[in-house]
Amino acid sequence: MHGHQQPHPVKTSPITDGSTHFGSVSKINHWITAAIFLGALGLGIFIENSELPREAVSPYMQWHKAFGVSVLIFGLWRVGWRVANGFPKPVEQMPAWQDRTAKVVHVGLLTAILAMPISGILMSIAGGRDLSIWGLTLLPSLGKIEWLDTVAKAVHETAPPVILLMLALHIFGALKHHFIDRDTTLRRMTAG
Repeated sequence: MHGHQQPHPVKTSPITDGSTHFGSVSKINHWITAAIFLGALGLGIFIENSELPREAVSPYMQWHKAFGVSVLIFGLWRVGWRVANGFPKPVEQMPAWQDRTAKVVHVGLLTAILAMPISGILMSIAGGRDLSIWGLTLLPSLGKIEWLDTVAKAVHETAPPVILLMLALHIFGALKHHFIDRDTTLRRMTAG
């Protein structure tokens, strides 16, 4: 063939992430992890502020633990996928402070989806209790390890306000992109 040939566009998979889009794996994991994480966080806040007797709170604690273990599983998958795929580029050029804020919030949320369940698990097993959910022992007690239990409690009990702030910034940023900037940032995580 003679003449100038146009290069073929690079085909991307709808499953994996590209430099400008999130694939279906990222989208599904994002929304499942978000729902389970919010459930665990909401139950944790309820349990912490409840004036119900301990035995009345127990079923909520079982759900909190189940959600927490699920968050850890999906979180490990999410972080692994993100490390393997990187982050797609922003859809538009943002001021440097917005770009830095978005990166800090994303890394903070990814850290939280690992740190919260790990610290919760450590509170159980380093606090001298098995990690059990509905009578099924997932991890045996390590015995009472005071320093580890103290650190785990400090993380688990002080992080929620910071996480709520990061979630608010994440949601606000997505809505700002959608309604004010009118770009495709939000649609990249929601549309097919």
